[in-house]
Amino acid sequence: MNFAPNFNFEVKRSTRRKTLCLQIRDGHVQVMVPVRTPERQITALVDKHSDWIEKKLAEQAARPKAPPRYYEAGEIYRYLGQELELEIVDGAPWPAEIVGRGLVVTIPKRLHGAARQAKVKQRLHELYRQAALAEFQARTESCCGRLGVAASAVKVKAYKRRWGSCSSSGELSYNWRLVIAPAAVVDYVVAHEVAHLLEHNHSPDFWRIVKGLMPNYRVQQAWLNKNGGTLAI
Repeated sequence: MNFAPNFNFEVKRSTRRKTLCLQIRDGHVQVMVPVRTPERQITALVDKHSDWIEKKLAEQAARPKAPPRYYEAGEIYRYLGQELELEIVDGAPWPAEIVGRGLVVTIPKRLHGAARQAKVKQRLHELYRQAALAEFQARTESCCGRLGVAASAVKVKAYKRRWGSCSSSGELSYNWRLVIAPAAVVDYVVAHEVAHLLEHNHSPDFWRIVKGLMPNYRVQQAWLNKNGGTLAI
């Protein structure tokens, strides 16, 4: 069989896996298989689904991406979907802050070039993580109140491939980058994770709870699926 796909793929073998699985994330194709799977079976799987893989790769390539960042004054960042203009002030080290429609970062005047950019980036990350925690705590508390439940803790994390999670102990964790998205999208993810306090699955009952909290959740879900790659600082 002539097998020459128009894309690269990575094979990941595992002693724990029982079945073959295709996964496409961030333009990268992974084939996850049991450890003893023969190569011919892997190539047959990829060949069989090559049209589908190419379609998904094209869809992912067409999704909006985050703009390049140079961490210079005048750049536009978003917080809860609102545009904020970056202002850099020379002075003694001070936490970044949101002032009106601006992001104000104060850094030592002696810093230049890459060191200056790195410090601005650090200050922005610190600000967004702190602001994200406050937002998620408040929105989670409000959402929990509607269902008569309580989270054991609310945290923010730097997830690479998820926006939130709910542990078996009721701890809710959110990706801090989510706070860049519109407020309605944030509320959708909060509703999603809070619903897991009652249904730790994605059953029809779970989605009924989500819909009860946010009737138009599919709109926000679609926005996140399409624009999640733009949520970066």
